Amino acid sequence: MSLPYVTTFVDDFFRCAGLFPNEPALVFPDQTTTYAELLALVQGIRDSIDSEVPINERRIAVYATQDAYTYATILAILASGRAYVPLNPHNPAQRNGSCLTQADVSTLFQSGAETEISQWVLAQRLPIKILNLRNISSSPSERVPTPVRETDMAYLLFTSGSTGNPKGVPIYHGNLRRFMKAFLSEMGFEFRPTDRFLQMFDLTFDLSIMSFAAPLALGAACHVVTGSGVGFLDVVKTLQRGKISVALMVPSVLSFLERYLDEIDLPDMRYSLFCGEALPALLAEKWHRCIPSARLFNVYGPTEATIFCSVYELKSPLGSSGEYQGVVSIGVPMPGTVFSLISEKGDCVAPGEKGELVISGGQVTDQYWRNPEKTLAAFSVRSGEAPAYRTGDIAFESEGNYYYCGRVDYQLKVDGYRIEAGEVEHHARSLAGVRNVALVGQAETNGKVILHLFLEASDIDQESLRMACKTHLAGELPSYMLPHQIHVLDSFPLNQNGKIDRKALISSVHQG
Repeated sequence: MSLPYVTTFVDDFFRCAGLFPNEPALVFPDQTTTYAELLALVQGIRDSIDSEVPINERRIAVYATQDAYTYATILAILASGRAYVPLNPHNPAQRNGSCLTQADVSTLFQSGAETEISQWVLAQRLPIKILNLRNISSSPSERVPTPVRETDMAYLLFTSGSTGNPKGVPIYHGNLRRFMKAFLSEMGFEFRPTDRFLQMFDLTFDLSIMSFAAPLALGAACHVVTGSGVGFLDVVKTLQRGKISVALMVPSVLSFLERYLDEIDLPDMRYSLFCGEALPALLAEKWHRCIPSARLFNVYGPTEATIFCSVYELKSPLGSSGEYQGVVSIGVPMPGTVFSLISEKGDCVAPGEKGELVISGGQVTDQYWRNPEKTLAAFSVRSGEAPAYRTGDIAFESEGNYYYCGRVDYQLKVDGYRIEAGEVEHHARSLAGVRNVALVGQAETNGKVILHLFLEASDIDQESLRMACKTHLAGELPSYMLPHQIHVLDSFPLNQNGKIDRKALISSVHQG
């Protein structure tokens, strides 16, 4: 028996377009698109999908530039009952090409006649149809979204993978629907159509989905940061000029702004949320003074659990019960999500003890895309039960709140992006003369993580090797994965087990 059809945030967007046709839907620095204009563009792209894409093609790629065409394409793909696969324009073409081939797509939409990825597709002679969104006209069609089921895929995102290739995470409509219901209806947030949401993330980062899906489901405005400024200056400008009332940001924004926090005043902010990496308690306290009318939250969740799945509200002053080793609590699971903590042997830990955090519930996906080995290691899927995901995060629970304590493996987070050290090491290891490599992250006092890449090589010009490594990695990896510092050593320190002593590597930097 097939599952029943379900409504999605796209259905809500269509409804809001009828209720608020002349209100702003997408606000860019130099352009505003109303709900009526966005819906007409969505319908025009749906017409193109219907005429150009066979009905059995269930995944469509989109070159995710920050413009109205791209957002309309995502909505159109979902409205057509298909899943979207976003490609980051800032990533090397080789990496985007890997995502294309892994996703097994045959159609790519892009906002412009020629892009780096389209050149790569043509050079590789791949059987992928490339469609220019600028050639598509708006349509007055009144069609409603194609019905979908909970088990239909909504999107496929690629994260860092330890083998040198990106790792695909499929999220289904059931997962996304469970998140939207918890966030918009069950958490006690009182969002309004008059709210102005910040969207500061690239569209391959799952935090972007909340940032544009939530306002479009409510009839609110989504203010998009195009990312053309230095650091996070464009974020600050958008917060102030747009009089943003709801903002989801990464804590790195606060690290960047720390010296200016005494000068920032955002009286229109109603809800301020942080996600993607550890939130330093001292910075959160300072930020609280910048948003006198807002409630402040730390939220947590891996891509595999759909955007975020736990929430902690910060009160001022924070107090010792809200932090652990200077980091704000990740709080309590959202409705429909269950947390548990397990030991290395897989047993449940005693109350108050640290363990690996396992997430289960309706927001959790069930696999890595066409990767049974990784799926088996990370997911537990039992008949009749919701999938459970081993996060690799160490945590403990106290008085109902959970506290993040670090990683089991060598996975790192920089500016909210998840990085597997193995992927960077894989590409660095291919350099001539390099015997061994190690990527180590070091957190500074402001919470920012600095990536140190160590190369083991001797009888070689160290500066030439550093420059060659920097150039090579820039052609293989997105900018957020590039090491901040590259060190060349004659030999690596080893621990008693004969493994690379990563703590000693960092110590060598300070001693040097």
